[in-house]
Amino acid sequence: MAALAVALACGGGGKPSDVLKAMQKVYSSDTFEDANKYYTKGTVELLNELNKLNPKSTGEQSLADKKFVSGAKWDVIEEKIEGESAQVKVRYVEHPVENMKGFEHTYKMKREDGAWKIDMEGELKGSISMMKNMGALAGFAERLKKTVK
Repeated sequence: MAALAVALACGGGGKPSDVLKAMQKVYSSDTFEDANKYYTKGTVELLNELNKLNPKSTGEQSLADKKFVSGAKWDVIEEKIEGESAQVKVRYVEHPVENMKGFEHTYKMKREDGAWKIDMEGELKGSISMMKNMGALAGFAERLKKTVK
């Protein structure tokens, strides 16, 4: 048990699903900065980029917060480990947000520096691209309005 606590303190060296439990503790506290140690380095870089594009997405406003809030409980439906990658599929059985009950989500994980970490790089790249495109469209719409006048 002590070895598991040490592994989790370093970012999740136990089972991939142990990282999700550790993340819930982080998001149930006020120390959101501690969450970074449970994400891959690439995910942290992309989260920082996303926060620059949308400053409201930090801390309690983040998407991750909605999945790990205090009072959320889930069952691990499936945990697949293939080398340095894993997938943990959970079903939320309790959640403060009513429509999250019964919701299933698959977390992608990578082993990085000997510890399991949540890998959201693919999803974040898509979100950042979409936000940048929306910003470009908004700028185009403003220029178009000025031209039409």
